[in-house]
Amino acid sequence: MSLQQAETGTTARKSKPTVFRGDIQGLRAIAVGVVVIYHFWPKALPGGFIGVDVFFVISGFLITTHLLKRPPQNIRDVAQFWMRRVKRLLPASFLVILAGLLGVWLLAPITLWQDWGFQAIAATFYFQNWYLSTSKVDYLAEADAPSPFQHFWSLSVEEQFYLIWPILIGALLFAAIRFGWKRRNAALIGMGAIFALSLGFSIYATATDAGAAYFSAFTRAWEFAAGALVAALGQRAYAAKKDLTSLAGAWIGLAALIFSALVFVGEMPFPGYIALVPVLGTALILLSHSTHKYSPGILLENRVMRFLGDNSYAIYLWHWPILILAPYTVAEFGVTAQIGALALTLVLSVLTQKLVEVRFRKFIEVSKLLTAPRFLLAGSATLALAAGAFYTMSGNIMEESKDVTASVKRVNAQVGTDCFGSNGLSDRCVEEQGIPEGYKQLAPAPIVAKDDKPGVYADDCFSEQGDNYAKRPVCSYGKDNGKVKVAMVGNSHAGQWVPAVKAIAEDRGWKLDTYLISRCAVMGERQAYDEKASVDACAEYSDWTTEQIDKNDYDLVISSSRQSLAIEGKGFAASEAPAQQAFEKTLSDWKNTGAQVAVIKDTPFPGSTMDNLPDCVAEHEQELSKCSGPAEEWIPLDPQFDAVKALDDPKIVSVSMNDKFCREDTCYGVIGGVVAYWDHSHISSTMSRDLAKPLDSRLKEALDDSKLFASS
Repeated sequence: MSLQQAETGTTARKSKPTVFRGDIQGLRAIAVGVVVIYHFWPKALPGGFIGVDVFFVISGFLITTHLLKRPPQNIRDVAQFWMRRVKRLLPASFLVILAGLLGVWLLAPITLWQDWGFQAIAATFYFQNWYLSTSKVDYLAEADAPSPFQHFWSLSVEEQFYLIWPILIGALLFAAIRFGWKRRNAALIGMGAIFALSLGFSIYATATDAGAAYFSAFTRAWEFAAGALVAALGQRAYAAKKDLTSLAGAWIGLAALIFSALVFVGEMPFPGYIALVPVLGTALILLSHSTHKYSPGILLENRVMRFLGDNSYAIYLWHWPILILAPYTVAEFGVTAQIGALALTLVLSVLTQKLVEVRFRKFIEVSKLLTAPRFLLAGSATLALAAGAFYTMSGNIMEESKDVTASVKRVNAQVGTDCFGSNGLSDRCVEEQGIPEGYKQLAPAPIVAKDDKPGVYADDCFSEQGDNYAKRPVCSYGKDNGKVKVAMVGNSHAGQWVPAVKAIAEDRGWKLDTYLISRCAVMGERQAYDEKASVDACAEYSDWTTEQIDKNDYDLVISSSRQSLAIEGKGFAASEAPAQQAFEKTLSDWKNTGAQVAVIKDTPFPGSTMDNLPDCVAEHEQELSKCSGPAEEWIPLDPQFDAVKALDDPKIVSVSMNDKFCREDTCYGVIGGVVAYWDHSHISSTMSRDLAKPLDSRLKEALDDSKLFASS
């Protein structure tokens, strides 16, 4: 989003409109205010993210107004328009990116450097929205810490708008001249077409892939077009008015914004048709331009709102990196620290607005040496080199640390085989060695721990939500012609056990097939996805899996599941009982195919107290107690495990490995020198393999079946 002082405001003089729009500065203040409050205190203003949409509409209105008054005649005019944007926007954004990189270097754990370095490059060249839409909306990316540059996604959308809009306006006006149309009509038709097409695509894309749609320029273009339509109606339409119609329109528009900020929540599919409320509300305020004595002007045009509006661009730029990096400087980022971070944001924003947005821009305008094109090239190159250094440096360290086998040997030598990994919490190891605060070596090294995933990811063994589970891959491991056939079924919390079960299969001569699906709990019940297509496909996957188990005549079905979604139409707390009932039916269906069924209890969930386990370990490598947590918070609900108890069927059994992760009232993220998780939720491949023998022993005891557990 851009909070720039566009063609109105105290810092723009050459193309200042006849009447200063104080209400626009007030809208900017509302927009940046709700965004900042939402980011600092999301529960206080759950719909504060609509501030982005407000800015998009404002930008569409202001830029289109300017372009219609001074339409580009040739490529030189377009280039001059772009350079004006460079002078106005890039000095402040480049400063914040550079400061963010310095903060990353000084404060952030090295596990974040590569990703955050690349995101700094994406922010510099304004493709952050596309990067996020393709890499950060997957279920498995939810544990990735937000970078100090993530908020540049909206700025990227705006810059893409600025890149295309003057060309589009020029083409429309050229067509008007060529075919004898009225310029206003041509602009209205063109803006209306973009509004309709983009809104339609936004509704479709939000329903099918809400995560990617949120960041897409194509799903946001209609918001700019809404403001552009107001501009295309002409000065008479949006001129200052004191009539009652405009008074009502302004208040209705403001009420729409307040309603959106207070009532909307992040779980809503956005920016589909729901975004019409804040977008049309903003457009209505712009169109009404009410100066009636009872208009919202008393709220929008006072000194506080003017101050926030004047500094809105800088406030938006600074608040996010400060919010992300400040917690690394204090033991607890509570209310006092948050208020301090907010105060720092305001101080830096005022300084940036006065010294960079105004003075430095004027310097570029008069300088013969540092022209706008030269500043663009020099600034971009400097930031690319600085960000690239982070990316390269962390990449080199990762390359040196990627040999997990070697790190396992080093840790084994350090702690002893009897206390390595899953043995680390045994009474003898704790009594003799204690639970150490730090290790000389860890397996894997923290910087590569995020990549210590089971091979099922590289082998593309998951049915993915991205295509609404259209593909249903089955991967096979173990002995191809094994007499014992085993199916591994569930979501990613079943996938995390594949390294262990694969080792058992290889040892015992089993043929192992995987039926894995991302996020969906395989129980047949409809679960509360944002997209209806995913709701249907997830429910259907359970029936399909039962058909495959019956068709392939499996001897054993092993399953595990994380309940990350509520049952459709219910809250999460109210979902436990119906989920258990659904699992009881599904487990019975699997048993009725002739297979035995074993459920592995879901593992502890560090995400209840931290964002990402490897990041925590990298930050606190000599104080690993900070990467542990209370068992009452880490142990998740597990309706599938509870269903086994309720069924009380000897052919349907359960095992728990959680004593290997928790001792007494505490669960651990590093156990026996092994980084036990590769994100906030899933156990690492190293930990899974280390649990193969104890898992084999417990399955053998629970199932008591000589065919399954004959010697290899």
